[in-house]
Amino acid sequence: MWTEQDKHTLQEEYAITGETIPIIDLGPFLTDEPGAAQTIANEMRDALERIGFFFIINHGIPKSLRDRLVSATAGFYDLPLEQKMVLKVNEEGNGYVPTRGELPKTSPYYTGTRKPDVSECYLLQRDWGPIYRPTQNQWPENGSNFRTTVMEFFDAAEDLSIRMLPLYALALGLKPDFFDDKFPKYQGLNFLRVARMPPDRLDEDEFNVGPHTDSSFITLLATSDQPGLEILSQSGRWLKMPLIPNAFVINSGDMLTRWSNGRVLSTPHRVINASDTYRYSIPFFLHPTPDTVIECLPTCCGPDNPAKEPPITSAAYLQWFLEENFALGDQVYNEAGEQVTVSETA
Repeated sequence: MWTEQDKHTLQEEYAITGETIPIIDLGPFLTDEPGAAQTIANEMRDALERIGFFFIINHGIPKSLRDRLVSATAGFYDLPLEQKMVLKVNEEGNGYVPTRGELPKTSPYYTGTRKPDVSECYLLQRDWGPIYRPTQNQWPENGSNFRTTVMEFFDAAEDLSIRMLPLYALALGLKPDFFDDKFPKYQGLNFLRVARMPPDRLDEDEFNVGPHTDSSFITLLATSDQPGLEILSQSGRWLKMPLIPNAFVINSGDMLTRWSNGRVLSTPHRVINASDTYRYSIPFFLHPTPDTVIECLPTCCGPDNPAKEPPITSAAYLQWFLEENFALGDQVYNEAGEQVTVSETA
C-alpha cells in the first residue's frame, strides 16, 4: 500500500527532466474517503489536459495477478509458430498476429519510412459473461491457464476502468454518473492486446510498436519489468516512461479527445524494447457500448468554442479508426507466418 509520502517520493524519483508524469493515488477514492473523488478528479484533469498520461497506484488489482498474466503470456508465446498461426487474426480482429504483421499505416508521427511493428500480439474481446456476444475469440487448445488468466485480468481491468468513470466525469465538469449508462459491464466494445516484443536490435525506422494514438476512451496498461514505452510530450520530445512497481499506466485515447472537443489530449506513443530480454505488454482498451453516440460534451463547447466533429456512434468510430490506422484486415498470413497478399492466396 503506497502512502501519500511514498507518492511524493515516487513523483520526485521518477520525474523526467523538465516534464512530470503525474502519479495518482486511487486509494482514498476506492475506500470512499470524503472529498477524495473531486480531489483526484482535479489531479486527473491536469494530467488529461497537460500530457494525456498518468500512473495509478493503490488501484486494487493484485500484483500477483499481473505476475501470473505475464507468466501465462510468456508461456503462450513459447508455443511453436505453427500452433500460434492456427489462431491467426480473423475478420473480427481477434486472434494472433505474427512479428511484422501489424502496421500503423497512416500515423502522422513517423519521421522516416513506415515499417511493420517488430512484435507479436494476440487480440481478444469479451466472449464470456451473462450477456451473449456474437464475437468468438480464438484460444489455444491446450492453453487453459493462459485463457483463464487473461480473462481474469480483462475482468479486473474492466471493473477498475468502470469504477473510475465518475472521476473522468468530475474532471470534465459533469455529474459523476454521466458516463455510467454508456459503459455497462459486459456490453462495451472493449478489447485486450497481449503482446511480446523481442530484444533484437531494431533497424532504422523500426519500432516494436510504431508511433500512434489509441482509439479508446482510455487505455489501462500492464507490462513486464522491461522499459520501452515512450510518449511524445507537448514540448515535442519523446520521453521514456519509467517503470513504477505495481503501478499501471493510463492514457486517454482519441475517443475521449473527440468527446471533449479536443480538451483532453490523446498523446502519441511508441515502444522500443532496449532491454536484453523479451518485453510483454498488455493494454486494455475501454470503449462504450456500440450504440453510444460520441458528441461534444456540454462542458466542452459553447458559442466561442463550437463542436469540431459531428456526432458518431462508438461502433462506427471504432470501425473507421481501425480501418484508417492499422493494416490487419487487408493482409492474410500463411501457415508459416509469412505475409502474403489476398491475390496470392486466391
